[in-house]
Amino acid sequence: MRLNRKFLAGLTAGVLVTGFSFYFHSSSATENTAKILLENERVRVREVRLEPGMKPGPHTHPYAHVGVILDAGTLQFNDPDGKSEKRTFESGDVGWRDAKVTHEVVNVGKSPMRVIEVEIK
Repeated sequence: MRLNRKFLAGLTAGVLVTGFSFYFHSSSATENTAKILLENERVRVREVRLEPGMKPGPHTHPYAHVGVILDAGTLQFNDPDGKSEKRTFESGDVGWRDAKVTHEVVNVGKSPMRVIEVEIK
């Protein structure tokens, strides 16, 4: 059962990562950052840093992707339909997310989070 919860947590985390490189505006001076670690015609691998309290705005994920949580923390996912979900992640959580997902993600924890994302082109 623990593996299933970790998978679902990682799956949810995977949703957040792609859009951060497209929308990095917020009310704070500190921004979320995405660093491309590898890119070719098949995949793009990025490390994304999510600062506490950052609200990058709604974004749509262009690619399906696998997300891997590096640093534990808590994120709130806000969907366009008004649904909101808060999730706590542990280091090592992993999951899958399909392309064309739209949402906003907020790091509601007190520490930065890092996520590795492998996008399938």
